[in-house]
Amino acid sequence: MGNKDSFDAFFSILHDKINGFADENQPIIKNIKNELRDKFDDIAKSQGYVSNEEYEALKGLAKRLEKRVAKLEELLEKPETK
Repeated sequence: MGNKDSFDAFFSILHDKINGFADENQPIIKNIKNELRDKFDDIAKSQGYVSNEEYEALKGLAKRLEKRVAKLEELLEKPETK
């Protein structure tokens, strides 16, 4: 489950628990959601998780590096002609 999905699930549970207490349209609930998101992101990152944007960027870098390594391996396999 992605970091955003985990946070949304966590917030949904929290929201259900305080649903009778306040309406989500109230600014205090939106402020709490933003503060909780920041804290949750920090906790998730401390456990080794990354955001989807960071993951996609790293995945792109890995693919480019794999192509470069494959090209270098091909060059090393070619017999040298002198």
